[in-house]
Amino acid sequence: MNVINASITKMEEIEIFGIPALYTPHKVSRQTVHLGMYCYELQAAPEDWCQPRRLMNEVDEGFYGTVLTPVPVEGADGEGLAIGPEDFKDELGIGSYTPAEFEDKYLSPHYDPLRLEQIYGKAD
Repeated sequence: MNVINASITKMEEIEIFGIPALYTPHKVSRQTVHLGMYCYELQAAPEDWCQPRRLMNEVDEGFYGTVLTPVPVEGADGEGLAIGPEDFKDELGIGSYTPAEFEDKYLSPHYDPLRLEQIYGKAD
């Protein structure tokens, strides 16, 4: 299984439990997680590998992907937090960001989508 560097990889913006977050189908090296971001793994149910069923600190079996959030998600410790159909929204089409860009978008009072378009040649 590929382990990626979270600090330089663009990830899809999603929403989980109403929180804007970043998602990748790969495992993330915990040492590369951007400061201020919280790293969780998604677990799929054995009977349905197409949908995430639990948000956990680490998944041993049934790994579905990794989620980075700007705030901690209560209940994701231990056995994890069950994910219902409306809790994981991954087809929003918002865009893909590195954690630094994501943080800039949500935490910077000077966020400017035109600046991202100039840097990357397309709008987010």
